[in-house]
Amino acid sequence: MLGSLLKFSLGRIVLSIPLLLSVIVITFLLIHAAPGDPAVLLAGDAPAPEFLAQIRYAYNLDKPVWQQLLIYIIKAAQLDFGSSIYFKRPVIDVIVERLPATLLLSGTAMVLASVLGVALGAWAAQRKGSGTDSIVSGASLLGYSIPTFWLGQLLVLLFAVYLPLLPASGMTEVRLRYTGFAHFVDVARHLILPACTLAVFELALIARFTRTAMIDALGRDYIVVAFAKGGRKRHVVWRHAFPNAVIVSITIIGLEFGALLAGAVVTETVFSWPGIGRLFYDAVFRRDFTLLSGLFIFASLAVILVNLVTDILCSLLDPRIVR
Repeated sequence: MLGSLLKFSLGRIVLSIPLLLSVIVITFLLIHAAPGDPAVLLAGDAPAPEFLAQIRYAYNLDKPVWQQLLIYIIKAAQLDFGSSIYFKRPVIDVIVERLPATLLLSGTAMVLASVLGVALGAWAAQRKGSGTDSIVSGASLLGYSIPTFWLGQLLVLLFAVYLPLLPASGMTEVRLRYTGFAHFVDVARHLILPACTLAVFELALIARFTRTAMIDALGRDYIVVAFAKGGRKRHVVWRHAFPNAVIVSITIIGLEFGALLAGAVVTETVFSWPGIGRLFYDAVFRRDFTLLSGLFIFASLAVILVNLVTDILCSLLDPRIVR
């Protein structure tokens, strides 16, 4: 079992290398195809020709595109994405600085959505066709259909404007500086609205997939046999049906968590949350080409790593995957 799992994991890692390389190449070509001269943006307004030439030389912009691409691939392999045009700092430093905020927001939202989504989906599947199942299915469809930006603004109006119970934006208070437990409470209060906004869509998605997978598992022959042998319903459902159905849920959770790590752009922009998603928006708005390309590659790497972990976890739950 361990040997098969190791071989499976190494195979996934090997397949990830050309995928990541393709992402780097496509990102480089798309960024360079965008209108605007990066050298002019780096040099500022009305630069002197001599200074503009120095900028092109320093950033390898005076070389042919294929040489620029080769240099960029070599540096990207070393996590060197150049310096941000706006922040005047290495791109990797800017990304790492914003990463904890995105991990906190995405992790909180996914834990909330995963626990409630799996529980509601499994609960509805056991009562297929009942009023409970209809309510859960209808609520899931509604949560799946609501636009995130609209829901975020609605929560801000309700809980930050009409009922001033929670802060509307940011990660901490701007005018006050808390330390210790007070700082923890301050961050938690700012986290509630964006985390709930982000969790609604994920919860609905996970609940719908879990319900479908549980209904399929409960209709299998081995479940019918288990009930025919006199097995208790709770034991059969949670011991036999749920472990097989939850693999689908874990797969969806992994895919969605990777996407959230790549940047919850809309949610972080609505709530001014200082994470990767907000950084994406700022990079596009400021035409920061080096930061934008670094963010694209980092987002792709995050998705690949999370999917790799998801595949390994699913193979541990179901050894047939690695056979």
